[in-house]
Amino acid sequence: MNSEPVNAYHKAFIVVLLLLTACKTNVVVTESSDTSFSMEKLLILPLRDMSAVYGAGVSVRCPVCGSIVMTGEVAEGAMEFLSDSLYSALKNKGDFELVPSGQAQGVLSKLLHGDADTLSERALLVETGQALNADAVLAGYIYRFRERVGTRYAVKSPASVAFDIHLIRVADGRVLWSGQFNETQKSLSEDLLHLETFLKRKASWITAREMAQAGLEDILQSFSGFGIR
Repeated sequence: MNSEPVNAYHKAFIVVLLLLTACKTNVVVTESSDTSFSMEKLLILPLRDMSAVYGAGVSVRCPVCGSIVMTGEVAEGAMEFLSDSLYSALKNKGDFELVPSGQAQGVLSKLLHGDADTLSERALLVETGQALNADAVLAGYIYRFRERVGTRYAVKSPASVAFDIHLIRVADGRVLWSGQFNETQKSLSEDLLHLETFLKRKASWITAREMAQAGLEDILQSFSGFGIR
């Protein structure tokens, strides 16, 4: 019996298996080795638009973790959408009290008009958390939130989203957890390593909101160590 067809089949199967089990390179999660932290009160701050601060098309450094990300267009309503999605994802899902970002606006405003020039970004977040008696602060930054141009099955320009979120312990300013998402959707022929994602999206071009929501869900899967049910 000729074994060539069988061998070819096996090779093809192995290739597909590798593609299906490839890691999600669009998501990067960093966790502290400190597992003793008990969080009872968490302050969630609205995500900041870094493109509005530095402009589009430039490489900027995250003010918390130091990673370099390329900025781009941030669609209107993107900050509100991601901030609300983050709050909704954590509401009633953890063994801790959530402090809405609205309660921090007055504190942030006072700090920005006072010691803004001398405080680092992390110190500013810590002082805001201290003022509201929070155990930790969850802060994030949006770098790109570009909507697709076209339809679900044909695009001139695909959706592109980049954001990160950081959990900072108020007691000492230590970053306990960081989640980063960075993707510009590509066709399967351009990026075979994301076959699983391609199939999950039903071989269609998704919107920036759909991409951001999926990225947020992937990131928060690793947040379970901090009391998420």
